[in-house]
Amino acid sequence: MLFEREPSGLPHARVRAAEALAALKAFDVLAEFLLSRQPISDPVERLGEETVMSAAGRLVARLRKDWVYDLLADLAGQRPLRGVLMGLGSFFRKESIPIFINALIEDEARLTAEAILRGFGNVARKALLAAALDEGDNPRSESESHLRKRRSALALLLETGLPRGYWPRVRSLIDDHDHQIALLACRACLNCGTATDMTRMPARLSELQLTAGWFDRGHIQELLSRCSACAQISRDSVPRARQGSSPVNA
Repeated sequence: MLFEREPSGLPHARVRAAEALAALKAFDVLAEFLLSRQPISDPVERLGEETVMSAAGRLVARLRKDWVYDLLADLAGQRPLRGVLMGLGSFFRKESIPIFINALIEDEARLTAEAILRGFGNVARKALLAAALDEGDNPRSESESHLRKRRSALALLLETGLPRGYWPRVRSLIDDHDHQIALLACRACLNCGTATDMTRMPARLSELQLTAGWFDRGHIQELLSRCSACAQISRDSVPRARQGSSPVNA
């Protein structure tokens, strides 16, 4: 049943067959199925086949063997199906991080790849930074899918906590041609930027606001308010510092 393709695209019976094989520990059969993948022209049938492949990839990972990891890494590199990514991610191997970074391009795999990369925590920081900075061979014609990959990588990097040592490289993204990436970089600036960086934030945010959508405008207003608060704190600290350094009269 597992190997019998279903033209209607309905995967449920075949997924149950894969689950039964996993319960019987017939992982060699699941692996054989994963290796038997053939191109399918019909989109409905292909969707059903990928659902079954995804389930098989997740289930075969119950066998914690190197050859299973290698199989899933190869499959994920070709087509990052959610279940295959989940199975590969369960091995938690550092060398698989680039596979999950590349999977950020795919809309249907992005949330799964993001969740797995969060699990790596600080270990994934360098790869996320490289992905956020990579504009491709021709930045002027960067594809939307590649932009989504960079946005996701930068957002994850900020979520895990941007080390101050990374800021000199992230600073350039304030002027990125993509508004969402530029806004993320501006947000990072509030935590890691220098005083010089902070002075240019209001002008850059106002520039972004001119062409921003309603959702981004809300974020920009929030960042502008935080900039104003930081500037006020900085101004208030100057008199206190001067007062503290004044000589005490006897």
